[in-house]
Amino acid sequence: MASTTGRGDRWAAVRSLRCAWGIHCFRFSKRPHAVVAHLSSGGSFVREGALVAIARLGGLPVAVHLHGSDFPIFAARWPKLVGAVLRLAAKVYVLTGETEDVVRATLPASAGDRVVKVVNGVATPDRMTAKERLVVFAGEVGTRKGADILLSAWLLVHQENPAWNLIVAGPVERELRTYAAHPSIKMLGAIPRDEVQEWLSRASIAVLPSRHEALPMFLLESMAHGCAVVATAVGEVKELLEGCGVIVSVEDREGLGSALNSLIQAPDTVGRMGAAARIRIDERYSAAAVTRLFEHEWQILLESAGGA
Repeated sequence: MASTTGRGDRWAAVRSLRCAWGIHCFRFSKRPHAVVAHLSSGGSFVREGALVAIARLGGLPVAVHLHGSDFPIFAARWPKLVGAVLRLAAKVYVLTGETEDVVRATLPASAGDRVVKVVNGVATPDRMTAKERLVVFAGEVGTRKGADILLSAWLLVHQENPAWNLIVAGPVERELRTYAAHPSIKMLGAIPRDEVQEWLSRASIAVLPSRHEALPMFLLESMAHGCAVVATAVGEVKELLEGCGVIVSVEDREGLGSALNSLIQAPDTVGRMGAAARIRIDERYSAAAVTRLFEHEWQILLESAGGA
């Protein structure tokens, strides 16, 4: 059940009420039920947090799956709200070490075994296609994802590499729209996920110079498609890219441009990094591996419901 479709969802309140009714109905089912709530920060902690409370009042076991790079900041601002929601959970799934530290500090020491570090899972394509002279960025085209740094750096990168183009997918902040006039920058706006996958299958390099991240799906999907990656050392990105990508400092325009230039001018390196990236995904972040982990976790949760 979805309590919202994302930011700007005018029907979020209605969807939340429908979820609350569904959770209430679980109480009268002959089959055991458990609730897994996905939370990030802000309104999500109020909306989905209320659903967590409803489930617990109904005697259902609950797991909370935390997403988003802003969670540690939100937890510091609203510790009572965050603590109240997390203490209701039988399990708390976290993506990053930073989030894990915050959750462990929030919960009682005796609840440490309730915190489980997980990763995002990604499907790997069945076949690889020929790579083109393309660099791809996808996400919010704004300051949080470092798009301003990328776009200004790209103008210099393109001067040295005129045969290459930058593909930018995602909603664009107004002050960055002027870059769309540059002939080597193709701004697609918000496009469906399968179209982003198509561009990644063709791209040689993926780039994400974010100021804040946790474990971005864009990078996982880029690596699954065999792209060499340039990104900033935020969240779990440095660990993700070790040996199969290039890390640059946050807001380092010159460093980002230099990294892109170096890769563009070293096609053998791009090929090796792309192959290593795909292997990394297969070994650690494949959908199959992550599915097995969650099947195990959710089975434990359901067994606790059956024994209640």
